[in-house]
Parts: sequence; structure tokens; C-alpha cells
Amino acid sequence: MLYSSPIGSLSLVADDQYLYGIWVQEQKHFERGIGDDTIEAVVSHPILDSVIACLDAYFKGKSRDLSDLPLAPIGTDFEKRVWSYLQGIPYGQTVTYGQIAQDLQVPSAQAIGGAVGRNPWSILVPCHRVLGVGKRLTGYAAGVEKKAWLLEHEGADFKDIN
Repeated sequence: MLYSSPIGSLSLVADDQYLYGIWVQEQKHFERGIGDDTIEAVVSHPILDSVIACLDAYFKGKSRDLSDLPLAPIGTDFEKRVWSYLQGIPYGQTVTYGQIAQDLQVPSAQAIGGAVGRNPWSILVPCHRVLGVGKRLTGYAAGVEKKAWLLEHEGADFKDIN
């Protein structure tokens, strides 16, 4: 299903049990692991209808509890740890890759960056709230300009790449 957002069209992918992903079209890792033969367009879907309600609230500036969304059990154990951490970053706040590495007792902030970059649930699992050293705006699979838009929308404090 496609969702029209201020940062572009988002592809929403689910089956009868799980939400597999939310991707800004043409971003890195777009629909990773999902074959074209398994995707069909729908007008309404119980899981996706809930996701749309969450996205609508987000783009209206409202924070929403997402703990009831059935995220697909995909990714490595390490990625799952990082993605779980991301879910705890509050709306309008940011953390650094180094802070996540320290909190998860991982020796490499770069390893954290790799897992953050492969997050399949853009916006709802807020990888856009992760910044580089000194709160600097760094990579985002959908592009740093979209990351900046999301952070500005939330009123988060960050330093632009310029």
C-alpha cells in the first residue's frame, strides 16, 4: 500500500500477521527481503489501517504509542536489539550512534550505524532520531534532507551537515 506523506510516498508492507516495513520509495534497503511476487496492492488492511492512523497522527505532530503494532520478527539478533532501542527514543529527542553503542555495550558505533540503516520500519521505529557526534546530521537511508525534515517536524535539536 502507498501512503502519501510530506517526505514522499511511503510503501507499507504487511501480511495477515505482521508489518514488514515502511519505506520511503527508492531508499536504500527498500523492501529488503521481500520478493515482488509476494506483494499485492490493497485498499484496506487491518494492520496497515493501524499504521496509517499512526502515520497520520505523527505528521499532525502527535506522538502515539506504537507498542501494539505487530512488527515482523526479521533481522539479526543484533539488529533486533538496536531496533528495540530505537523504539525507546521519545518524540522530539535524539541520541548519537556512540550513545547507543555505549548503552548496548557494543564496541563500535559503526556497527550501530549499520543496524540503524537497515531498519525496515521508517518513522515508526525512529532511526531518524539518531545523530552523529556533536548532534550532527548524518546518513539516513531515505536521504539526509528527509531526516532533517522529520527532526524539524518534531522540534528536535540537531546540527545540519553544512
